[in-house]
Amino acid sequence: MEDLTTIDVPQSHPRNAFKAAVFSLVFPGLGQVYNGQIKKGILYFALSYLIPVIFAVTRWATSFAGMVIFLTIAISFLLFMVVDAIINAKRQKFYILKPYNKWYNYVLIAIFISTTTLVFDIKKMIGIQSYIAQTTANNPTILEGDWIITDTKAYEKNTPKIGDLVTFTKEDGQLFMYRIVGLPKDTISLKDNIVSINNKLSKSKFIADRNIEGINFSELEETFPNGHSHRIYKSKEEFDDGMMNMNDFVVPTDSIFVLGDSRDHALDSRYIGCIAKNQITGQIKYSYWGKTGFKRINIKF
Repeated sequence: MEDLTTIDVPQSHPRNAFKAAVFSLVFPGLGQVYNGQIKKGILYFALSYLIPVIFAVTRWATSFAGMVIFLTIAISFLLFMVVDAIINAKRQKFYILKPYNKWYNYVLIAIFISTTTLVFDIKKMIGIQSYIAQTTANNPTILEGDWIITDTKAYEKNTPKIGDLVTFTKEDGQLFMYRIVGLPKDTISLKDNIVSINNKLSKSKFIADRNIEGINFSELEETFPNGHSHRIYKSKEEFDDGMMNMNDFVVPTDSIFVLGDSRDHALDSRYIGCIAKNQITGQIKYSYWGKTGFKRINIKF
């Protein structure tokens, strides 16, 4: 009889579109590796980090328009990776496993991507930080519940300016956000809660009367001597006269004097003292959401 020999044919392992989609969604590029496209997976992984690096270098994300562009590109690229993984998985009906198509390799790749994400904090890389305002101390500029973005690299090369809204921490780690009204060696005075800087009184313009949660306020537009304008609230009821009026306080060297825009309801430098530049954690740039929704979007501080 004629001897018959058998030939081992590699077994087909069709790719699962759902697995490929989840892999790409959670770990950029892993879905492509699962589909046998290791070069494409490496490319997608690299691009997922190149996008924030570009925005970090250009500082685009510190503007509202730049942040919208960044999120649009990032989300679109993520969806593109997922769709690409699904389409290619469905095409792999007769897929022969590659040497790297082992479950433990997927785990190692996932660990590597997760570790990279932890090491390269995207928000820190771009130089932004997001906060939700917890107080009314900066009404009407920042309302309680506003979602704000700060530029954490604003003062790496530049110096703080009068009028800037900044976030800072005190020794106990508590976070504050107030407006800079005095720089080192400036002379600061208050007359009925209107600021004088180096003996130059700020201009004030009445806007409207407000009643917030039963408290009556006057809303004013205050313009500092350097031309910076913003809105403030002054309580119509007597509050703390000793803090509404202050004469010739000289800001110490290497210190900054800050005030809240809601002058009678702010635990600012009148109470907690001046702050040092190295205590500033960021300059407030814009609000992207609030309790009043779209009315608070893109408010320029």
